[in-house]
Amino acid sequence: MVFYDKLYISPLIRNPRKIRRDLQRGKGHLSIYVLLLAHGPEGGPQLEIMHCANLQTRYYRAHPPFIVGIANGRADAVEMVNDLTNEAFQMTGQWSAAKYLADRTAFH
Repeated sequence: MVFYDKLYISPLIRNPRKIRRDLQRGKGHLSIYVLLLAHGPEGGPQLEIMHCANLQTRYYRAHPPFIVGIANGRADAVEMVNDLTNEAFQMTGQWSAAKYLADRTAFH
């Protein structure tokens, strides 16, 4: 898995380094959700919320995900997407958080 250089981390996460290390090692956490930057159905970027247990599937081992955020719980992840969308609008005048993040990263 690949982590965004300026990874968004929820303030509810107590030890982000440990969580990140655990995710890389394949350990799961019951309450951890990640925000992924993925390719949408039409080829454009799309932001997805996923429970960290899904990262252990064969697909994600073969296709490393691009993680842009770590949240504590689904509600926290939804709030993080909302914050990212507002940040994207303030910076670009557009509501697309996925495009905003893709333009700021090496996401292809």
